[in-house]
Amino acid sequence: MSLFGALSSGVSGLTAQSSAMGAISDNITNVNTIGYKNTKVNFQTLVTKQTSATFYSAGGVQSKPRQATDVQGLLQASTSQTDIAIAGKGFFVVNEANEPGNSDQFLYTRSGSFFQDNQGYLKNTSGYFLQGWPTDANGDVKPANTSLTVANKNIVSTDYLASVNLNRVGGTASSTTKISIGANLPSSDSTGTTHKTDVQFFDTLGTANTMSISYTKMSRSNQWSMNIEPPSGTSVLTMEDNTPTLALVYKSTGQLQFNIPNAAGDASRIPADGATVVIDGTTYEFDTNTSSTATKAVTISPTTTLSAAVAALVAAIKAQDVDYANYGTGAVTNNRVVVSPGSSTTILFQDQGTGAIAVDPTGLLDSSGTAVTTQTASFTAKKQNLAYTDATQLLFSAGTLPTSGDTITINSITYTFINGEALADSDKTVYTNATPNAANLATLLTDLEAAVEANDPSFSAGGTRINTRKTGTATTVNTLVLKSLSSGSYTVDASGITGAVTQPDTTTFASKAGIDVDTKAGIKFNSSGLPSEFNVGKLEILDYANGAADMDDAAVNAKKITMDFGTVGEANGMTQFGSSFTPVFITQDGSRFGTFAGVSINTSGLMTALFDNGETRPIFQLPVATFVNPNGLEGRTGNTWNATEASGDYTLRTPDNGPAGQTIQSALEASTVDIGEEFTNMIVVQRAYAASAKIISTADSMLGELMRTKR
Repeated sequence: MSLFGALSSGVSGLTAQSSAMGAISDNITNVNTIGYKNTKVNFQTLVTKQTSATFYSAGGVQSKPRQATDVQGLLQASTSQTDIAIAGKGFFVVNEANEPGNSDQFLYTRSGSFFQDNQGYLKNTSGYFLQGWPTDANGDVKPANTSLTVANKNIVSTDYLASVNLNRVGGTASSTTKISIGANLPSSDSTGTTHKTDVQFFDTLGTANTMSISYTKMSRSNQWSMNIEPPSGTSVLTMEDNTPTLALVYKSTGQLQFNIPNAAGDASRIPADGATVVIDGTTYEFDTNTSSTATKAVTISPTTTLSAAVAALVAAIKAQDVDYANYGTGAVTNNRVVVSPGSSTTILFQDQGTGAIAVDPTGLLDSSGTAVTTQTASFTAKKQNLAYTDATQLLFSAGTLPTSGDTITINSITYTFINGEALADSDKTVYTNATPNAANLATLLTDLEAAVEANDPSFSAGGTRINTRKTGTATTVNTLVLKSLSSGSYTVDASGITGAVTQPDTTTFASKAGIDVDTKAGIKFNSSGLPSEFNVGKLEILDYANGAADMDDAAVNAKKITMDFGTVGEANGMTQFGSSFTPVFITQDGSRFGTFAGVSINTSGLMTALFDNGETRPIFQLPVATFVNPNGLEGRTGNTWNATEASGDYTLRTPDNGPAGQTIQSALEASTVDIGEEFTNMIVVQRAYAASAKIISTADSMLGELMRTKR
């Protein structure tokens, strides 16, 4: 038994050392395999139970190969942006199919040598496709199955994971959300001097647009008003202040652009006979009958130029609607509707505290039925807030005139209404009448204007600081207009009037006892030339003709543009020093349309698409799978593994979190094989194998001697 046992023991030694040699050969041949984990062969004894204390029964040896899957390989730099290594525990999740089905198995690998195939999918050199969680533009994970609403980040399934495809990233464009401007406005400029800054910005379609920001020196020291006309192809631009909760309208401007080419390229088309436009509920009709006496007609002829037709429309509006007409003894020009200074074929609508302006251009067509304006849908220019108007308007009610003894205080001077008071007698008593009607109201306001001009040196007779006008549907004056002073402000106390006193659009004042007459500047500077107040904070831009989304903060649209003119009290934006107008800087975010240019992967596994316009957008979050016993994973062809009972179930993690390890872009994990150690082990295995063979040959010789004894 002992001799045959020795033979068997020697054979087991040959088998075990052959197994060790096989592992060494695998290790050496995979020394350059990315992510390969070397295999070590340990040995254990095979013991035969001893039945005698004086006689030994040989056993043998058994090999126990073990792949060191949990050993970290060295990271080597790569020139490919889609090569990824894991520094730490964890495995990439891969699949054998680019669009996995129910029969396609998810596997795990450390081989991060990924590249794009002909369809744009990322797969490694073994042909396995990288899996990731899709994300939205904010980098938040969303389910791959769009019918699901909640992403489960610990289930390996096609419902939540998708093969990373860079061919479907497409392009991107980013709308402008912030514009920063720095410039010096000359302190030596006279009142009315205007400077401008031309700014380029981008809409949601990535189209470049331009607008001009104008700064005009006000009559008040160190104060500048601001104005921005709507960009070409838009309907309304509204400038808002910095009020935190509900921004106030600094200025709102609408426009009608007539010089648009038709399919044949004709940009000089005039509205056809019968074409209409509705402005504040009044319909204006273009009429080729030059003898037409209709008050709402806009007279044109076949030879009328487009500029002349536009001017005729503006004249008709000012003649028909008292809210647009010039007024007052001082010939105050009403600029609620004007021909644009920059284009004789564009009409601008800008309220001055009278009320919002509604425009419906759908009827502005040429003889072929084609629109003659860029703006083809109704729009509204918003009412300018009272704090920013050049004048404060007080609408009196003809049905409830001030009664005898009522008072009104203007700029600290009180005026008393008296029935039948003599007109224009330079005292502080003002005419009223017990019979309320439009004619008596007109007389009352005319006398009130005369009384203020006669008793208050801030208001010169025949000047423009106080005037009367018609608003609404009135045929006689019904509104008192009070302009701001060149310095300081004043208040109107109309609480002593029993009748109604409102704004022209019937908006009530917050308090009739304290109506402020003051025009706040767009930019106000202190005596050191540094800004002390900014009153333009955001821009709302509506109705892009190219189909871009409105910039109005609505959830389905784009954000309003934030305007940054610097910091109050600091010279890091707008300043007012001597010398000339000097633009310092103009910066804005947003970008034109850009195409996919590459990817960036951070240590947390967030894959971000890079575009040639400088924009970036998250597209995938790469998960890594960890196991309780990674050495228990079952190896598969292609340097991949699958989970087993010995390894335990997977846990999906975001890289750089817990034991997951970091994802390193443009790096690869080298094989853990130490070739010097393998050659040393090979010598040991070779000698062990030879020794086992010697056992067999020796036992064979002993058996030969035994056989010869028998003979």
